[in-house]
Amino acid sequence: MQGKSSKTAQPDKTEQKRAEILAAAMDAFAENGYHATKISDIAQRLGMGHGTFYRYFENKLDIFISVIDLIIGKVASIVESDYPTATNSAEEYHQQIIRLGERIFEVFREDMRFGPILFYEALGVDPALNARMEALLDAIAQATELYFINGVKKGFLRQDLDTLILSKAITGVLVAGVRDVMAASDPEAVTKRWSRTIAGLMINGMG
Repeated sequence: MQGKSSKTAQPDKTEQKRAEILAAAMDAFAENGYHATKISDIAQRLGMGHGTFYRYFENKLDIFISVIDLIIGKVASIVESDYPTATNSAEEYHQQIIRLGERIFEVFREDMRFGPILFYEALGVDPALNARMEALLDAIAQATELYFINGVKKGFLRQDLDTLILSKAITGVLVAGVRDVMAASDPEAVTKRWSRTIAGLMINGMG
C-alpha cells in the first residue's frame, strides 16, 4: 500500500510545483511584460535554478501559454456554471445576464494580473498564441449565442435577431468592459454599471 500511495502522491507534487512556477510567472509577466521577462526572473522569484524550471516548462512561451490557458479556464468555468437554457422568462434572462457579467468581471477584479496579461501582453507574442486568442474570442461568442438562441426560442427576444453577429458584438462589448473595470478607481461600481448595461441592451435593445 505504501508504494501505491507514493505513486499517487508524485503527480500532486508535480502539479503543486507547476502552480508555484505559474504564479511567479504571472507576477513577472504582469510587472515587466512578456518580452522583458526572462526565465531567470521567474526562477529567481522561487529561488530555483534554470534546470529545475525546465523540468516543468519547455521555455518562456510554453509557460506564457499555460498562464493564458489558466485565465481562459477560469472564465470558461463561469459560463459553464449557468446554462443558457435555464431561463424561461425575460426577467430570469435579465438576471442571468447580470449574474454572468458580474462573475466574469469578478475574475479580473480578484486577480489584477489577468487583464494586462490577457488583453495586452498576449497580443502579437506568437502566431500560435494569436490563434489561441482568436479561438478564445470565438468560444466566448459561441457561448453567448446560446443565450440569444434560448431567448429567441422562448419568445422573450425578437425572432428576427441575427444571433451570430450579435454574439460577436457582445463579446467585443464584454472585452471593453473588462478593460474599463481594470482601469477603474472603483472596480465594483463599474462592474455593476457594465453588467446592468449589457443585460439591458440584450433585453430592451433586442427584445
